[in-house]
Amino acid sequence: ERRELIEVRNQADSLVHATEKSLSEHGGKISAAEKSAIEADLAALKEALQGEDRAAIEAKVSALTQSSMKMGEAIY
Repeated sequence: ERRELIEVRNQADSLVHATEKSLSEHGGKISAAEKSAIEADLAALKEALQGEDRAAIEAKVSALTQSSMKMGEAIY
């Protein structure tokens, strides 16, 4: 159980870093609404990382993954 939480946290940290990098590099290529949605999901994931609830972290990772995919589509 503890190891699974650590793995989810590591995955979430990686996603946060990658998303922040993509936003800084390509934020101008997406609409303000999409950027706002990504930033909201990013903030929610960072907040979830403060706790120990694996399910909440996984849910926020999924939400951020979905919203950041839209950024990827807009870039390419």
